Amino acid sequence: MGRFSPIAILALLLSPVLGQTASPAAVPVKKNPKRGLVSTPNEFFPRDDFIWSDSSSPLSWYWNFAPDVTEAYANFSQSEFEFVPSMWGAYTPNGTDTYFLGNLTEKFSKRKPSHVLTFNLPDQSFEYGGSEMTPEIAARTWVNNILPLREEHGIKVGFPTVSDPRGGWVDPFLKNCSKMNDGHGCEFDFVPLHSFGGFGTLKDNIGKWQSKFPEKPLWVTEYGFHDQNEAETQKFFNESLKYLEEHQAVARYSWFGAFRKTKSNVGEEMAMLDQRGNLTDIGNWYLDRAAALRTPEGVLAAACTLENPCGGSGAAGRASYVGVTGIVIGLFQLGVTFWM
Repeated sequence: MGRFSPIAILALLLSPVLGQTASPAAVPVKKNPKRGLVSTPNEFFPRDDFIWSDSSSPLSWYWNFAPDVTEAYANFSQSEFEFVPSMWGAYTPNGTDTYFLGNLTEKFSKRKPSHVLTFNLPDQSFEYGGSEMTPEIAARTWVNNILPLREEHGIKVGFPTVSDPRGGWVDPFLKNCSKMNDGHGCEFDFVPLHSFGGFGTLKDNIGKWQSKFPEKPLWVTEYGFHDQNEAETQKFFNESLKYLEEHQAVARYSWFGAFRKTKSNVGEEMAMLDQRGNLTDIGNWYLDRAAALRTPEGVLAAACTLENPCGGSGAAGRASYVGVTGIVIGLFQLGVTFWM
């Protein structure tokens, strides 16, 4: 009888078991037209960006707060991974320039977008992440840069991403648009919004914008439940994902969390990558994969599902670890017996 090394026997016998713990192969899947990516590249870990764009990812579109593509996705066509440019704010203090318009149109021969996002929280100060634009400056900037994209190039444009439709910014903006555009106003095609807070906050924010513009589709371009523990964050994720998928007024959504836990400014649990760049449970679920239970040493078992979420430090994780460890020890002993 021939001799086989314990390592060879282990590799053969463990392959079905360990195969369940490995990351899924890049098998092409159908893209989800609603689900997108808030692209936040990490210059120190550029490989992280490719996690969201391989052929096994259901994500169909992305945005990155900027007019230019994320470098990692530069070779994708719009049909492969749609880029939605964004005019974050005004380029000049008075809004008279046409820089955004010129920058976008000169690239049409290579990439012409079908949609464009506009001002990011113009009703908020720079200190709180807003683009800090008065309704008048925003209207002038819109007429000079956004209006031609819609009227001359057929691009669908999003309303400015305002924190609250009842906060006193929206109506003055529309009135200024009307004055500057010969009474025609600033026409738009969809309404983006951000929502950070619990499930009730998300529903309330969607309801407010749906009431303000009932005929317009909504894009939830950033959302999450920040600074919560794992259980609360996962509960919110599961409830909100189902809600957004089923809500007829919501045309698109993108979870804010495409970064490592160590880079998160919204709490570690919203991050879709752990400190080593592996997908977290939420990261796996967002990509329609089973979540992988983890310890500080790495993956244990793919035992969690979207319907039955659990964390790597819970009882399920400990049970999977014990089970896999027992199998490994037993098979190693078997291998030694064969060798001897």
